[in-house]
Amino acid sequence: MMTQFALEEQAKHLENLFKNAEIEINGTIQSVTLTSSREGSKVRFFIDIPADVVGRITKRIIKNVAGQVCWSDPPGKFVMDKPDTDVRTEIPIQATWKEVVAT
Repeated sequence: MMTQFALEEQAKHLENLFKNAEIEINGTIQSVTLTSSREGSKVRFFIDIPADVVGRITKRIIKNVAGQVCWSDPPGKFVMDKPDTDVRTEIPIQATWKEVVAT
C-alpha cells in the first residue's frame, strides 16, 4: 500500500505537471488563467474566466508545459452558461492508491 507521504509526493508532481488552461466557449477554444493549491494528497485546480468572456462553456481543458492535454471534461459532461461576471471553476483531484487483485 502506498504511504501518505508517497501520495503527497504524487500530488506535488501532478500540481507541477499542469501549466495552462483553455475553455471551449460558444464553439471556440480560448486560453484562460490556471492556478492551483495543494493540501496533502488533494490538488485543486482553478480556472479563472474574466467577465468579458460570455457564453456557453462546454469544456475545460488543462495542458502541460509542452501543450499536451493532461485533463479535460468528457464530451457532454460540462455545460455552463457564463454571464458577464468573473467566474472561477474548480477541478479537485485526489491522489489515491487503488489495489488491483491479480487473477
